[in-house]
Amino acid sequence: MARLLRSWPFLVALTILATACFHKAIQGEQFDYRDAAHFYYPLYQRVQTEWEAGRWPLWEPEENAGIPLLGNPTAAVLYPGKLLYAALPYPLAARSYIIAHALLAVLGAYLLARRFGIGSTGAAIAGLSYGFSAPILFQYCNIVFLVGAAWTPFAFRAVDRWLRGGERSALPELAAVLALQVLGGDPQMAYLVGICAGGYAFLLVRNQAGTTEDRPRRRGFGVLVAALILTVWTAVTLLAAAKLPGLRPSWSRLPVPTFAWSPWVSLVVFAAWCLIGVLALRAWSRRKESARRLGPMLAGLAASAVLAGALSGAQLLPVMEFTRLTSRAADEGSHDFYPFSLEPVRILEFAFPNVLGTAYKGNHFWLGLIPPRSQHRIWVPSLYLGGLTLILGLSAIGFRGSPPWRKWLIGIALFSLLASFGEFGGPLFWARRISTLSSILGPPDPNDTNAIRTDGKLRDGDGSFYWILTVVLPGFQTFRYPSKLLTLTVLAMSILAGAGWELLALGGRRRFRATLALFTTFALAALLTVILAGGWIRRTFENYNVPTGFGPFQPSGAFRDLQGAVIQATVVVAVAWTLFWLIRIRPRMASALVVLCVAIDLAIANSGFVLTAPQVEFDTPPKYLEWIKQAEKANPSPGPFRIHRMPIWSPYSWITTSSEDRVLDFLRWERDTLQPKYGINSGVEYTYTQGTAELFDYEWFFGPFTQPVSPLLASQIRKISTSERVVYYPRRGFDLWNTRYFILPGYTIWTDTERGVASLLQDTEQIYPPVGAFDGPEGPNRYTEWVKTEDVQIHRNRNFMPRAWKVHEAIFLPPITGLSRAQRAQPMEEMTFANDMIWNDPQRRLYDPKKTAWLEVPNSNAIRARLDRTQPHLDDFVKVTSRDPQRVELDVLTQETALVVLADTFYPGWKLTIDGQAAEILRANRLMRGALVPGSPKVQTLVYTYDPGSFRWGLRLSIVGFVAMAGMIVWGIRRRGRPVSFASLVG
Repeated sequence: MARLLRSWPFLVALTILATACFHKAIQGEQFDYRDAAHFYYPLYQRVQTEWEAGRWPLWEPEENAGIPLLGNPTAAVLYPGKLLYAALPYPLAARSYIIAHALLAVLGAYLLARRFGIGSTGAAIAGLSYGFSAPILFQYCNIVFLVGAAWTPFAFRAVDRWLRGGERSALPELAAVLALQVLGGDPQMAYLVGICAGGYAFLLVRNQAGTTEDRPRRRGFGVLVAALILTVWTAVTLLAAAKLPGLRPSWSRLPVPTFAWSPWVSLVVFAAWCLIGVLALRAWSRRKESARRLGPMLAGLAASAVLAGALSGAQLLPVMEFTRLTSRAADEGSHDFYPFSLEPVRILEFAFPNVLGTAYKGNHFWLGLIPPRSQHRIWVPSLYLGGLTLILGLSAIGFRGSPPWRKWLIGIALFSLLASFGEFGGPLFWARRISTLSSILGPPDPNDTNAIRTDGKLRDGDGSFYWILTVVLPGFQTFRYPSKLLTLTVLAMSILAGAGWELLALGGRRRFRATLALFTTFALAALLTVILAGGWIRRTFENYNVPTGFGPFQPSGAFRDLQGAVIQATVVVAVAWTLFWLIRIRPRMASALVVLCVAIDLAIANSGFVLTAPQVEFDTPPKYLEWIKQAEKANPSPGPFRIHRMPIWSPYSWITTSSEDRVLDFLRWERDTLQPKYGINSGVEYTYTQGTAELFDYEWFFGPFTQPVSPLLASQIRKISTSERVVYYPRRGFDLWNTRYFILPGYTIWTDTERGVASLLQDTEQIYPPVGAFDGPEGPNRYTEWVKTEDVQIHRNRNFMPRAWKVHEAIFLPPITGLSRAQRAQPMEEMTFANDMIWNDPQRRLYDPKKTAWLEVPNSNAIRARLDRTQPHLDDFVKVTSRDPQRVELDVLTQETALVVLADTFYPGWKLTIDGQAAEILRANRLMRGALVPGSPKVQTLVYTYDPGSFRWGLRLSIVGFVAMAGMIVWGIRRRGRPVSFASLVG
């Protein structure tokens, strides 16, 4: 009790922050914005629905013709924290889940700091700064990354217990934490923890071997070596950018080819790492006794990683099965890993909260004013982790005389920050901004660049630090979003801030004073600039007009945000000087004050980034779903059907009109227009959605490309000429996959990928707006208002194919293996070519998929013989009679042998019976399920059931993991670790 009472500043500060950030959620509102609303809220509800139905959540039929639910890492199906959803009503559980993990992040950083011997005050600073920093707090929008961030401090604590303390019990603890990160949906963070742990092991052995102490110190030698490496690397990168593209095959309409050796890169890198590991262990084993610890240290880490994989096996194996079939695993490396790179100029946000403006209550964001101007994709709206935290953390940076754990954290902070720059962290991006060099190296990446540029040039980010990680670290290229690494930056800086306070309390004032003086200089310079150059800044803002979905830029609001950032930084400086003076005469008062000031600073700066909406907004039926239901009532579909909602667009007028709460506008409009995944719990099945990952083969049916405008098309569409290229979405791909309704932008631009829906409007009937809605004298005014306020149209597809049908002809293809583009090009074009008004070619043969199917089977002769000369009969039919997530039943009447095609995803784990007898599922139309049904005068029943072997084997692996975990815990109890003190911190 006495210890708890002494921690009252921490408890009060935590209450202040939690109340400031989560008070609306505590009062009943739901977390809103980005993936928190349109992705995780419906997805987790879908998972919980499966549990409540008494089924393992294995399959989700509502998206992409069916995708694995357990195999979707973001669904976090088996994560123990999801028990909250079973214990509480869903809306309350959704809020509690986020709040609990934010508080868990605070606790983890606090305990990690205490593990390093940092006192309670420093640990409180570390915990609050980490859990309520903007990069962590804003991850409520992407919950799996919040889960990963919450468990990372616990993982680091276990790593330190094993490597520095030699505690055996740390190994099962580390395994459990890594498994929780994987099960929680963030395997990348578990991967990064492993990389950091390996680096810590080498650092500890190097430090114990006395390498740095035995050698004479050479001032500036390390800087000189780093500069030389950077110079050589820059020259090599620029030379490669100039010469390598000439070795790439020329581009055509087909997916862009890459270098011939690309598929072998991962294998070569893996082999190189194996060789390096063997040579390194051999070299270290011959050195001093302290160096021989490296082998057991790494072996312990490896054992924990293997055990974590076993513990999470029931979910991990299905995830691996799924991801190896997605574009992330494509042979030619089609996965784009540069989105959401961090612009280096944004490091100003570490010191000045919201200095570049905000967007949620009016568009005040002015980053586009700072060259080089590029497309801005913001991962987190701010980097602020507290001004006092930054000052304290920087004051603790220093390698000379520092304990290994502090050097480790400094290295993590530096490398993770550099990696977070992504494409901006390489020489090619900056060199291309120089006109003389861009003529040699190629122009900068255009907006919305694919993984491989269509002109054959290297990407801007190739040669960057993040690119090096994707090449050197096996499997790292399957991840994306460089800014995710900011989690490690913030954690390291938060712990260093706690150490900085302890150093100050123990008398280390010189470094803190120097850091504070530098920070003061920057803050005062910024303040004077705003005061003296305020008029020029205002005029610059007034001349800047780059509208976004948040509305037109508001210069006055941007200037207020700039003023507020500078004033808050100046106040932080004044508080820091006060604490510097107070800690010498009133250390207890200073300790309490610093914790409270950190909390107040973070609450003022970051609480506005937690966005919520009334729960009723999530419970209201989608507006345009009602129009589809009415259309179905008037003209019922003969069977199940899918809809396609264009993935990305918003009302066109939003870029010209302001809103007091654009985030709420987004929620209402996206729900009403059934943006995925909003409809999956309302019985809606989507043809094509973009989420965590999509099956590589499935994307081929729907990927857009451009086509030249033919004279016929130009005569049909006004305001378009034959000199332009129109965006073409393969219409037959949507027809094949049972798409009955299209939800499309109302305002169309045929040359724009978001609004170029010309191919999707062919052979449709308009459902909404009602036909004739814009007739009469006031019709043009009503149309203009509709575009401004709604900007959505719904059409019923006249050419949609049923969910299941039968054919008597087949084109037999050799089985396609791997994820190569070249093998798929010809058959996919045959399937999707419809010779319509946009994509027409008299030289191509036109196939009818209602009569012909494309089959990939090893025994083609046997099937060909059974289908040969069979004919359809008038009485034949195929009907889907029963469906649930893991079972589909069809009734089939066919007088002669036929191939029944089901437009559901062909995927491992599905099994088929025909009248109770096991039958083979054939791969039809590249990714559909085919069944060869013998002729019969009676109706036959086909039953598809999902029973994945990956889950069964994964469950067995998890059971083995729990047994091994118990054994490792018993083994760990036999030896206690050594206590750790803070004495080594001051060096």
